[in-house]
Amino acid sequence: MFTAIQRLRVEWAHCDPAGIIFNPNYYIWMDQGAHRLLEAAGVDMLPNAENPTSRGFPLVSSGMDFTSPARFRDIVTLQSNIAKIGGKSFRVEHRFMLEDVLLATGFEIRVWGASAPDNPEKLIALPLSDSIKAKLSKDETIDVTLI
Repeated sequence: MFTAIQRLRVEWAHCDPAGIIFNPNYYIWMDQGAHRLLEAAGVDMLPNAENPTSRGFPLVSSGMDFTSPARFRDIVTLQSNIAKIGGKSFRVEHRFMLEDVLLATGFEIRVWGASAPDNPEKLIALPLSDSIKAKLSKDETIDVTLI
């Protein structure tokens, strides 16, 4: 399935006083990884012609396992990939690596969100279109690191 890779520099602001990544930053990076993955696949996160009531891809579940710490000034590689596509949802899996050391793994389950027809303030999940499924199913790896 489609995969995006990016390198992240651990800055002091990401760390606790011991110089180790404060764990909520991994969740921020997973969210960033998912959005860059979707963008690289050609999926528009904003309302679009295919569905003007689209509200992007809300997160409905996530989790992480931590195996090794990263520290201030480390360059971490984040690999985000589409692991499963369902009718209304898809699963993004994330791997954080420091060279050949696995730091953490995580996942997100997202849906294609839209405004409810009877209440624009309410979000509902819609079936994923064939075009979105095709974009997310590409067998391709792309580097999305921002320079």
